[in-house]
Amino acid sequence: MALKAERVPLHVQASDDRSIFATSNSIDMSYLKGTIGYSIRRAQMSVFDDIFCSFGEYRVTTTAFSVLAVAADNPGINQVDLASALGVVRQRMVPIIDELERRGLASRIVDGRDGRARCIHLTKPGNELLQLLKARFAEHQQRMLMRLGMNSSTRILSDLWKLADG
Repeated sequence: MALKAERVPLHVQASDDRSIFATSNSIDMSYLKGTIGYSIRRAQMSVFDDIFCSFGEYRVTTTAFSVLAVAADNPGINQVDLASALGVVRQRMVPIIDELERRGLASRIVDGRDGRARCIHLTKPGNELLQLLKARFAEHQQRMLMRLGMNSSTRILSDLWKLADG
């Protein structure tokens, strides 16, 4: 199937509110728009922007939301296992958990079996915020499905996990 060549304006609003400028009026993106990787990346950017708007006033990133969700489902999970489960570099996990702890949403408890390990537990306010965020996330997911003209996420999730699991 041939894809129609499309032109994208050079002035693009970046997700962190910085504008990106180029020197001509448009850029031919037809090749990249026909690739899976670029399409997934652009879709991811759009999805994350919508999540950011949904969670905005609570100042919770997608990664912090994921940490809260996994910690709630796995009370006492250690930082190393949490980072591995989320595919996040271990060093990046520390400041995220530091922030959740500073905000009173999570706590780290020294593992009784291994004094070097820290077990993550959500606090009552952390669990309450997570429930509110999950409701907003469900609305976000419904908006994404509507954009795709789908009623259910079953098929797209199955297809995406085929790619993710290699």
